[in-house]
Amino acid sequence: MSGRGKKPGAPKKKANGYKMPAPIPVGEVIHDTITKKKWRIGPSIGVGGFGEIYSACDHEGSPKNGNYPFVVKIEPHENGPLFVEKHFYIRNANKEDIAKFMKTKKLSTFGMPSYYGNGSHDFKGEKYRYLVLERYGKDLWSLFKECGRSFPAATVFQIGLQMLDVLEYIHSKGYVHADIKGANILLGLKKGTENQAYLVDFGLATRVNDKEFKPDPKCAHNGTIEYTSRDAHAGVATMRGDLEILGYNMLQWLVGELPWEKSLKQPNTVQNMKEAFMKNVRTEITKKYPNVPDALIKFFEYVNSLKPKEAVDYVKCRQLFESYLKSEGKTKTSKLEFKNSTKRKANNKRLSIADSEVVDGEETDKVEEKKTTPKSSAKGVSHAKKTVKAADEATENCENEEPDEEKKVKKPRKKAMKRKSLEPSLVIKVKKTRMTPKATPPAKKNHANIATQTSVEKLRRSPRQVSFDSPISKIIGSKSFNSIKDNESANSSGDIFDDSFTIEEKKVKPKKRLLSDEEITVKKVVKKKVIVKKGKSWKDSPTVVNGRSPPKSS
Repeated sequence: MSGRGKKPGAPKKKANGYKMPAPIPVGEVIHDTITKKKWRIGPSIGVGGFGEIYSACDHEGSPKNGNYPFVVKIEPHENGPLFVEKHFYIRNANKEDIAKFMKTKKLSTFGMPSYYGNGSHDFKGEKYRYLVLERYGKDLWSLFKECGRSFPAATVFQIGLQMLDVLEYIHSKGYVHADIKGANILLGLKKGTENQAYLVDFGLATRVNDKEFKPDPKCAHNGTIEYTSRDAHAGVATMRGDLEILGYNMLQWLVGELPWEKSLKQPNTVQNMKEAFMKNVRTEITKKYPNVPDALIKFFEYVNSLKPKEAVDYVKCRQLFESYLKSEGKTKTSKLEFKNSTKRKANNKRLSIADSEVVDGEETDKVEEKKTTPKSSAKGVSHAKKTVKAADEATENCENEEPDEEKKVKKPRKKAMKRKSLEPSLVIKVKKTRMTPKATPPAKKNHANIATQTSVEKLRRSPRQVSFDSPISKIIGSKSFNSIKDNESANSSGDIFDDSFTIEEKKVKPKKRLLSDEEITVKKVVKKKVIVKKGKSWKDSPTVVNGRSPPKSS
């Protein structure tokens, strides 16, 4: 029995649960079974949330100057977003319908993408779904970051007008986009479309429901969280929601950030912040962003006035945007300029104030720090500040950026100085004097001098051996020692068993003058002096053996 060939590994899943397609090599040919057309895959352009995007060209033709005129979006067949987008294009991106709309609105360019084909393709045992669209240029989000997170106000309102045209078209077809953002707005590549923005990625496009407005927890927070409308947070797709999303994008392009960008991991918190923001939209914008044109505030106020199922007045919205452009000497078809020519004021007053300027056509940021730290006399404090400053400078370097050669040299660390006392210092000189050594007394006869013995020569005593250095030995064998005369004892020190203390009464007058002259009797303990005559020592007598006294001498 012949062995079976190994099945290719399944595509990896992303964090959102969608499978990613395996890399498709350049030159792979895909077939459109409906139009009987063939497309040749080119280099990969990028990876989306559900699939990969490749450049493409006609199989029979060749790309001019290496530029592929089409893009092919590919995803595994079990994914869903491209399926939704494909059917949206089939139903709503008919070239005849787009041309009719452009003629009615008198538009020379229009930001609705052109659809060219779709189908299924098998590659290494896996089935893929694909969609062929026209290729466009750079997206607004990349330009936004390149320009220091700020667009000129005139450019913002120009793009806003162009997006209103696209929204009016798809709304007339009964759909909402629900995911308007800079990454989904691309600039044209063809000649004459350089100043036209195109709204792409209809993976979340939803048909508008004519039923009563009712929140749907299953669809809550759909879209990109920072731009999601309040209706979309509740799980309902509405036309007024698309206008609200566009307004959030325009506000971000003008001021650089949205008030809830620091809480994007908590959708409910973002929803509450948007509710509070839109409730007092004029107050919120004028307080936080005083340089925002009044036309955008009026646009938000109009969105607030719309009911969930109410039709949008696109003429009124266009008039708001066109009136601002007219005041700036611009029109919808003017050249799009993405770099600010004026300084952008910082919205928040901090210790470090960042002002962006344009120098020789390039934007630079200047950071100034206010020095408010008072001078300190303590050297320890200044040393700690230098250490913190050095740590701050180290964190400014990017992880991938190699440090300068000068910064690699480690400076020797200074020893921390001890805090000096406020008390005056006193210097005391101590003169050391050498003491003359005392002479060792001569050893007695038959007596070992322990002070001069080494550790080897010292005698080891048995723990049972009795020592006679204490006066208590006089009690042992007291019968024998009673015979010895008192004057023969050589122990001159008072014994604790002796009656060597007497109580003597003496009348003493007090030194201080008292109220009465009465004499006071004070009892005083006086030590009795014992006079000992020289004689034989008890040490000269024979030792006591087993507690018995030595025999009496005759």
